[in-house]
Amino acid sequence: MSAFNTRGVIYATNCTLAALLALYVAFSAGLPNPGWASLTVFIVSQPLGAASGSVVSRALYRSAGTVFGIIASMLILPTLVQTPGLMIAAVGAWVGLCIYVSLLDRSPRSYAFLLAGYTVALVGLPLISDVSQLFDIGVARIEEIVIGACSAALVHSLLFPRSLKSQMDARLGAILEDARAWMTAGLSPEGSTPAEKAARRRVAADLTELHQLANGQRFDADAGAADSRITSALEARLVALLPLMSAVEDRLGAIGNAMPPALAQHVAEVRQWIDQATQGDQDRVDRLAAAGQQALPAPGTLPAWTEMLAASAVQRLAELAEAWNDCLHLMPFIRDPVREHPLTQRLADAQGRRQLHVDHGLAAYAGLAAAVAVAIAGAAAITVGWAQGATMIGLAAAGSSVFAFVDDPRPMQKLMVAWSLIAAPVAALYVFAILPAVDGFGAFALALSPLYFGTALFLATPQHWLRALGFALISQTLLALQPSLRADFDSFMNIAIGAVAGSLIALLVTSLMRVVSAETSATRILRAGWRDLAALAAGRTPPGADALASRMLDRVGLLIPRLARVGGASGLGHADALNDLRLGVNTATLRELAGGSEGAPFAPAVDALMRQLSAHFASQARKGPAQPSSALLAALDNTLRQFLALGGGALRLRGLAAATGLRRGLFPEAPPLDDPERAPC
Repeated sequence: MSAFNTRGVIYATNCTLAALLALYVAFSAGLPNPGWASLTVFIVSQPLGAASGSVVSRALYRSAGTVFGIIASMLILPTLVQTPGLMIAAVGAWVGLCIYVSLLDRSPRSYAFLLAGYTVALVGLPLISDVSQLFDIGVARIEEIVIGACSAALVHSLLFPRSLKSQMDARLGAILEDARAWMTAGLSPEGSTPAEKAARRRVAADLTELHQLANGQRFDADAGAADSRITSALEARLVALLPLMSAVEDRLGAIGNAMPPALAQHVAEVRQWIDQATQGDQDRVDRLAAAGQQALPAPGTLPAWTEMLAASAVQRLAELAEAWNDCLHLMPFIRDPVREHPLTQRLADAQGRRQLHVDHGLAAYAGLAAAVAVAIAGAAAITVGWAQGATMIGLAAAGSSVFAFVDDPRPMQKLMVAWSLIAAPVAALYVFAILPAVDGFGAFALALSPLYFGTALFLATPQHWLRALGFALISQTLLALQPSLRADFDSFMNIAIGAVAGSLIALLVTSLMRVVSAETSATRILRAGWRDLAALAAGRTPPGADALASRMLDRVGLLIPRLARVGGASGLGHADALNDLRLGVNTATLRELAGGSEGAPFAPAVDALMRQLSAHFASQARKGPAQPSSALLAALDNTLRQFLALGGGALRLRGLAAATGLRRGLFPEAPPLDDPERAPC
């Protein structure tokens, strides 16, 4: 995509105007470093193409992070200024702690924690030569950051604003149409092709993107008060579609030619409704559920295994229709939150926050690597007695922080180093040739406009944004725009060398200790899922499936790109996080049934099954992928026989659906269950 496009030009124009506005206000207020105000504009404007809600969100959290970082500077630096080694260690520990907390909070709020960390190194440390100025300079820096953040939010919200709501509506519409397409394909007599099944997994990544859009949408000027809760409710129903559809396809495929005609007719009716429905219709869903019950053959009239597969298919079809109906019902209320409906209110009230995967170990490791980078940069500055080495420490902290969210930050860090080298001569041209020749803010703004516009134009282009961000950070740091121009070559070179050296130290430490392979990352994600399943089966977590399903589906989205890179390494190429998601939903259902039916004849069998499941998943979490034991298969078959023995009703249907799902997920190649108490038909 070329940088020269309508959206990019509008974005670059807005950024340029916002940066000049920030400079004007900061100069007028007599602040010591107005350049920080203009730089802030580019930093808070860069995510999601400067959608107004995203800019406001990032502006708010950047301001908050700066405040916390300045407060931490005032607490740490004056106390330890006489012991430089201890002071550097404390700064490194603070940066590492903030990275750790940031990586555990996968929301826009995480930016505040990240910034609070490296602000101490980037802003506080250069002032240690005279800590008496720390409060005054710190307050001024907060004012400069707030001016830049407010300028960016104001301009992007008023001039050609881009709403996150419109982006989210478009994304939701695409997800719903994709879901409709793969559900109708899966319910057709031919079934889904392997390519369609593989493409279906992309919905996990789509939902993660949707979640991020929904977080930012709260700051959109045109977002209604109910948006976030209704969006969360819709996310939850979309999360449910994937394992339900996968389960239905599995059951129908396993039945094959033995499918009773009435069940085939019921599947066709559900498929037709999904294909044609454009809005929620609870009455139709209730009729479809009743028709599914009617389509089931009487107990004992089919071989046991076929009966179980049919019962499981009918139950999952009913749940699929219910989830799809909720999606169709909620979608109009996303677009028009002013509307009201009792079902919408009920779904929104029942919905908590979406649960996402977090990895405490990798978060702590990323924090440790950043602390080591700060320590090395600090030790180098102290050893050589470099009075201006604080820039090197600050860039080492920032370079380690901003890419801490990726497994291998080296490609991004290398780009930052390369474009730091390109930015330095451009900044030198401005500092020593262009800016000394201008007089008055008008000429000053005119001289800076090409730099700002060109930087922003490439910042708006996905394939160039990282290069542009590195260029903006270094070029504007070196410009060091102040009320009185001081073209000091020695100071300029010290800052330039410190910036490049700090970036190189961050890259070196990352290369030596921070890189996490795709195989390691994928294994950790899978094992986290198995630990969740083991805890669920053992009764250490509540049996509700929503939170677990949300985390597991998030892991599907995280695993897709990693497993693609791993291939068949260590057997991970055959790992199926979507199957783990189905196993979790079925385990939660069985636990719920056993817990709510104390004294029921199937309860002891379910308890024994849960112990076997917990042991299996716990073993996988420790040792990696493994085949389940024959004892687990025997426990599953015993549970299935207990539910088969029930006379009928919803309890029997749900139990058979869940236990059959576990058997199909864990033992897809096992022979059909043979019930010795039932005469062959």
